[in-house]
Amino acid sequence: MLICEEPLIHVGLHKCASTWLQNILFSDPEKGFAAPWGSMSHRAVTEFVTVDPLAFDAEQTLRRFAEAADLAVPVEGKSIVISHEALSSRPHQGRYYAPSVADRLKAVFPKARILFIFREQRKILYSLYGEHIRNGFQSSLEEFLGTGQEPPGWTSTIQLSFFEYDRLLKMYQAVFGVDRVLGLPMELLNSDPELFTNRIFDFAGLPQRTVETRNVVYKSWSPLTTSVYRRTNGVIRKSALGGKAPFAFRARAALIRKFDRLVPESISAAREASMRSFIDSRTGTFFAASNQRLAKQLQIDLAKLGYVS
Repeated sequence: MLICEEPLIHVGLHKCASTWLQNILFSDPEKGFAAPWGSMSHRAVTEFVTVDPLAFDAEQTLRRFAEAADLAVPVEGKSIVISHEALSSRPHQGRYYAPSVADRLKAVFPKARILFIFREQRKILYSLYGEHIRNGFQSSLEEFLGTGQEPPGWTSTIQLSFFEYDRLLKMYQAVFGVDRVLGLPMELLNSDPELFTNRIFDFAGLPQRTVETRNVVYKSWSPLTTSVYRRTNGVIRKSALGGKAPFAFRARAALIRKFDRLVPESISAAREASMRSFIDSRTGTFFAASNQRLAKQLQIDLAKLGYVS
């Protein structure tokens, strides 16, 4: 049974280079990391996110987690990683639970180090809308983001306040300690990949190494493709309990991928510009004060990376 006292826990966020981190960095033992629960640790979601809060037991969770580790993964001298972006919440599904999960993580791994990667708010909201639709929802962009004029008791899927990242940083610091939390902007991976990776190595207590970096890991669908997919979500669905998707669902996915390759660039550009314009008008300067506080906390010039400030 694996004993893991000081894991590096990567909690997300969604659409913030998680695939690159999991597949290129965390799963490569030559870089000094070990992922005995898989590069994307679904076990962590079961134990910390979807668990009935009244049934959560830290000792039992630690035991099950240890027993589920792949003992074939070499861990000696490595930084053991637990990585899943859903640990920070699922905002594209309207599910916000970061503080509760942080408390559970602390109860099981009191000496853990927390890594969260964030992204310029307007860009992440655009990307999350596509994820929202790919998850089977049918909301329009306005329904997804809201107007800010919702009556009492009603809310949009997205809560803009969640993306005031300085509050998220402070929450994790309050639970785990200032020196055990690292927040990094995803944009740094493109503008200064060496600095980005070196900060993670230093945080994990590992020697700095050269890492292959890529600007694009996952290409999003065009806005027209997303719109077509949205209109079929009410007809073609897969089970909410997981398992293999039905034939119709898989066939639709294959057709959608072909359709996306045929969409004229001019149509995509026009629709994307319209969507981004709506996001700009919806968010305005909402994140400016938070970004200023965050830049000061992290000593990173976020305005230079495109953040509203």
